[in-house]
Amino acid sequence: MKRTAFVVCLLAAATLVAYGQRRGPRIFGPERRQPSTIQPNPPATPAPPASPAARAEGSAATAPAQAYPPAIEFHSFMQLRFYENQGNFLVEDLEVVFPPAGSRKATFVVSKAGGGVVASVPLRLETPLASYTAFGMYKPDGVPGNANIGEPGDYVLSVQIDGKTVTTLPFSMKREASNDPFNPKNTFVREGPWRDLAYFSSQTDEPGSHLFFNWWTSLRELPPGTNTNRPLVTLHVMHGGQEIASTRSPVVISQTDWQFFYQEFHFPAEKQVRWMTLADLTKKDGEYTVVAKVGGKPFKSYRAEVRGGQLQRHPRNSLGFETRTDFISPRLVDTTSRSTSQYTMRDTFWVKKM
Repeated sequence: MKRTAFVVCLLAAATLVAYGQRRGPRIFGPERRQPSTIQPNPPATPAPPASPAARAEGSAATAPAQAYPPAIEFHSFMQLRFYENQGNFLVEDLEVVFPPAGSRKATFVVSKAGGGVVASVPLRLETPLASYTAFGMYKPDGVPGNANIGEPGDYVLSVQIDGKTVTTLPFSMKREASNDPFNPKNTFVREGPWRDLAYFSSQTDEPGSHLFFNWWTSLRELPPGTNTNRPLVTLHVMHGGQEIASTRSPVVISQTDWQFFYQEFHFPAEKQVRWMTLADLTKKDGEYTVVAKVGGKPFKSYRAEVRGGQLQRHPRNSLGFETRTDFISPRLVDTTSRSTSQYTMRDTFWVKKM
């Protein structure tokens, strides 16, 4: 009996001690925290900034989006829908390279070359562009996307993100009277990069894909005296004074202000039709010329160069190009397919008219 009483007392004492060790709610103030025994990691030593040449070696597909500032893909900028009768633009889709993180305010702006906003369209960002995380798409934000100008002059198209201009496209616009006495009318025509710039393109990481030449032209470029009723135009690749490839079928230039074409080359000297690839073009170093002909007569030429087995790009077409508002991305996402699953990434090699 005494042993049982002694055990009961021990149990009661242990219970009182445990109860005293439990913390109840504090009513006089917050509980004091004990200082952490984990020491913070020492700050990392920042890496030295990369040189422009080193930055240029990066890949647009693999570089983190934040490594480069955002830019509008230049093909989509040049391909904005233009209404010649009114002299107005319609903003629908503007592809952006290295889109900004988060929701940023963006605006499409038309301004006079000397300053002063003429028209603007608020934009919203959709990202990623299909499976391509380094790309996105700007679309009008709750508005139709009309950018009305309607007057001749010198202008600049631009896109601003958080008030900072990321890409610009200068151009001029003038009225042009119709030569048709039965259909007299005035239209607006533009002068700018459409006359001077073009680019080769091939599907990224697909060595056997066809090489395309992408360019703009207009009836205004044709030599005087050319019959402008369905003029037939062909392209020819020249190297060392010899034609090595050409387009297989001609294209027809219409009355459009600037008409865009993308064309493939084949090898006329070969018995079976074989389409040119980027590897075909870069087999031999040297200077190449793409010549546009109408009725067999040259009217426009672009110069290209292969050096060290690599097709050289226009300086603006380099990732390390410093004047970022003039930067032209060396890659784009081809969105011409109706299905996003069929979008493809393409390497671009921009060249300039001779």
